[in-house]
Amino acid sequence: MKGLSAQAAAEEMLKLYDTWPSQLLSSYNSAVTIKSPQVSPRALLLCGMGGSGVAGDYIWALAAAKALRFPVIVHKAEGVPPWVTAEDLVVAISYSGNTYETVSCAREAKARGATVLSVTSGGKLASWAKENGLPLALIEPGYYPRTALGMLAGATIGIINSSGIKIAADKEVEDAADALRSTSRGEGETIARALAGKDVYVVAGCGLFDIVAHRWRQEFSENAKAITKTEFYPESAHNDMVVWQLLHNVRKGFVLIEGDGRVCAVLEDLLRQIYNDQRDAVVRVTPRGNGVLAQLLQGSLLGGYTSTYLAMFNGVDPRDTSITGRYKEALEKAGLS
Repeated sequence: MKGLSAQAAAEEMLKLYDTWPSQLLSSYNSAVTIKSPQVSPRALLLCGMGGSGVAGDYIWALAAAKALRFPVIVHKAEGVPPWVTAEDLVVAISYSGNTYETVSCAREAKARGATVLSVTSGGKLASWAKENGLPLALIEPGYYPRTALGMLAGATIGIINSSGIKIAADKEVEDAADALRSTSRGEGETIARALAGKDVYVVAGCGLFDIVAHRWRQEFSENAKAITKTEFYPESAHNDMVVWQLLHNVRKGFVLIEGDGRVCAVLEDLLRQIYNDQRDAVVRVTPRGNGVLAQLLQGSLLGGYTSTYLAMFNGVDPRDTSITGRYKEALEKAGLS
């Protein structure tokens, strides 16, 4: 990794985030033409870790919005759940193609007779899918995985559509690309300036937008190296919220991802008051776009921009995630690779 200044490293990351609209459209248009088995599964399982797992979260949200008549489950662990059989469809998503948990999911799912689709830029997952003659959506290598979420989402939607399950229409993907184009670096920089200089960050999301809150936490951790927690409402109204009964003597930055729904509207009104009572910075974010996919991706891209600028202001390299190599080394030493 080049020894760039924090500003130059941030600029490199920002340029990659800028490509999300084209990433989404090109990967979707390529994957939707793949020849996949036409299935009517008992259940759909999406396996992935980190940003790849978030692509699975998007599929879960789309399925919920469309009220699909079979369960859609996101699996962020090794192997597959014990219920997986030949009646199920499994999608393995790994940008690098070398994520142990995801590769083990694909292998075990095939061993159980499930239909397996793969999304990756290469690595072991691509080699395994090719060797077994299984449907494979190949995406462009050379990105930091978190900057490739446009590709991961587009390819995953496309390959699922290719199997006969209409998880998103062409128009929904186009609308999402429009929402991404409408998102500027300047928006992220403005939010980052409002949040700069804090000791800890709290990102709250309600309903489907807990996916966006989850993604912001990951981006703040990876890019800005900032201590961040998430609060997922309405569940957090029964536990996490209690911590704010006290005024804590640390510098806090709050991000409230606001969405729709009667319960969420009540909670968001309450949270604005509670967070303001902590006497720290509170930023409200409303993901925009026509439809669930557009809003989830737009909110996620804004988190990418914000976290990259926060890294710049903190004087850290947003590209560097070298500590995760220790986990990979530990897996290899344990014979898990």
